[in-house]
Amino acid sequence: MKKVLLVSLCAGVLALSPAVFTAMASDRGIVGETARPGKELKEVTFSVSMHCEKCVGKITENISFEKGVKDLKVSLDERTVWIKYDASKTSEEKLKSAIEALGYRVEKL
Repeated sequence: MKKVLLVSLCAGVLALSPAVFTAMASDRGIVGETARPGKELKEVTFSVSMHCEKCVGKITENISFEKGVKDLKVSLDERTVWIKYDASKTSEEKLKSAIEALGYRVEKL
């Protein structure tokens, strides 16, 4: 009975058109960056006093979960942190402070 129910459910889902999926996702606010009007994405690059892979991991693990952070790239070779963020949720100053709170010297490039 479970297999029949699962097959029926899968067939029902496959029968839905892409437009239905888009509408469902749009209702839930999960259709990419254009789903919420007023969202202003900005980018900033910081020079950070990191010196090893543990520093990269520490920054990546902590800053990627800061409110408003959409994308993050940490380069040990260049000693930089590039962040794309939602300006309505955070600012350069808050992001800089968050990295400094981890124990690093930070300068905007």
